Amino acid sequence: MNTGKASRKEVIVNEIQLWKQTNMLPEHYCDYLLALYTGGEGMDPYVREDNKRTFILTDFLLSIGAIAISLFVIYFTELSIVLQTTILASFVVLLVGLGIYYTRKQKSPLLIYLASAFIFLLVSIEATDVFMNGRSTPMYITLFSNCLLWVGAGLKWKSAYFTFSGVAGTVLLLVFISL
Repeated sequence: MNTGKASRKEVIVNEIQLWKQTNMLPEHYCDYLLALYTGGEGMDPYVREDNKRTFILTDFLLSIGAIAISLFVIYFTELSIVLQTTILASFVVLLVGLGIYYTRKQKSPLLIYLASAFIFLLVSIEATDVFMNGRSTPMYITLFSNCLLWVGAGLKWKSAYFTFSGVAGTVLLLVFISL
């Protein structure tokens, strides 16, 4: 009779692990159920730590890759500004979409959002420089707008990185203008 309970427990644990692998339930639900059914023994902290490291490394490489390609498109190609803007805007849209996906999967999208904010800053500065013939007032307005966008994003998502970056950028810009 005891083997029946053990095999039933194994079937349930295996089923929960399958749900976790196929994302039928959110990962934290599966972790809770595994901890509940195994008394905390079904969780392998080393596997979770390896998965977390892999996710962070992938996130980092994706962000750096997008930034590197964006810099290459802006500074080392002879593409028209319209084509450059289209390519970089599509990067921003893809990164924001990926950030939303990460948020739904309850993973930290911070690096993705930082990369998209940086690429958006690059494309807005490049477009302002080309279309406004290097005049300083439109450039200041563009930079202030980016900083305000960062502060707004930081307040909305409760992200100190964005809030601090926006405030620091605004202060530095005001100091630069006053000099």
